[in-house]
Amino acid sequence: MAFTIITTNKITILFFVLLLLGCSKATIDTEIKEETPTAETGLKEYAAAKGKFIGNLMRDGMFDNEQVNSGATDQILKTEYNAIVLGNKMKMANLLRNRPQDPFNISVTEINTGNIDKFVAYADKHQMRKRGHVMIWYKQIPSWLEEEAPNWTAQQVYDFSKSYILALSSYSAGKIDEWDVINEAIVNNDFRRNTWYDIVSRQANDEGDIGFQPYFSQLFKWARQGDSNVDLFYNDYNIEPFGTSKNNFMRTLVKELKLNYAAPIDGVGLQGHFKIDQVTPEFIAKMGQTLDDLGNAGFTVNITELDIRICAGDRGNIQAQKEAFKGIVSTAFSRNNCNTILIWGPSDNDSWINTHYDGCGQATPHDDTYNKKPAYFGIKEALMEL
Repeated sequence: MAFTIITTNKITILFFVLLLLGCSKATIDTEIKEETPTAETGLKEYAAAKGKFIGNLMRDGMFDNEQVNSGATDQILKTEYNAIVLGNKMKMANLLRNRPQDPFNISVTEINTGNIDKFVAYADKHQMRKRGHVMIWYKQIPSWLEEEAPNWTAQQVYDFSKSYILALSSYSAGKIDEWDVINEAIVNNDFRRNTWYDIVSRQANDEGDIGFQPYFSQLFKWARQGDSNVDLFYNDYNIEPFGTSKNNFMRTLVKELKLNYAAPIDGVGLQGHFKIDQVTPEFIAKMGQTLDDLGNAGFTVNITELDIRICAGDRGNIQAQKEAFKGIVSTAFSRNNCNTILIWGPSDNDSWINTHYDGCGQATPHDDTYNKKPAYFGIKEALMEL
């Protein structure tokens, strides 16, 4: 009897152990299943699994009406992407439309902070990384600034820029993850001339500083003063392939700002507006060299406005576009100093390319009926293979 009891007890214990193990295994299997991206998973899950952010653009139509396009754009953004940027609504023309009472002492209340709030609320609702675009740019400035700035002294340009950036960065502190501090300040192998702030290159301020470098360095310092934690970027186009005149000038400039002027510049944004014929394996490799060179100098390098247009007469087609997107995403995300890629347009019918380049289009991963194109699956494959 004792032996039978002992045996029964052992069997009972063994049964419960096996039962617990089975439950644990089922729990583990469930957890694995939940954490592993499935066929219906958005791009953001694949990116997040690799510690990356894949994002897109909230265009004006989507900003003004979340249900534009019968909600199709909203559906794409919130299901596919974990990072976002505004197209126009955070540019100076929209944030500082009305002339401040004193342009050299701007109050936060004189900035259209409602645009920032609406953008942040949408991004936070869908757990997206937020990119601020843009603090200082030569274009899309308010009409009053366009009229008054040509008569300003260099010191007044400094004072206005400081006041605006401090108001903007302090208000958005803790809300925006990274800012374009200055955008498109280079043409070929020189600084862009004839801008509203050009006087700083020809006239000294009260401190005796003259030139674009001391002015640009101050822009970054003021942005950091307003928000000690935000990532600060220089952003431009046609700077992607290593060794071109504009690329060389850009890399020299950002290193000089960081080393010689102590500018708190964290990164460089490669806009990534490409033509399909342009994106060859050699081109992608040269872009990789740019990321490596800037990474060795301590810079983050994100792709900030990626689209690949197909134009009449191009050799490439939508299948070639798939390989182009895949190659760019693979090359960029294989580097530790690239953590974010933002695409410039949720779908082909909501892309700036259609109105800026005659005979060109099809520049995004979703077509004009909001369906996934081969380009989408090129991005997906790149994320899965990281």
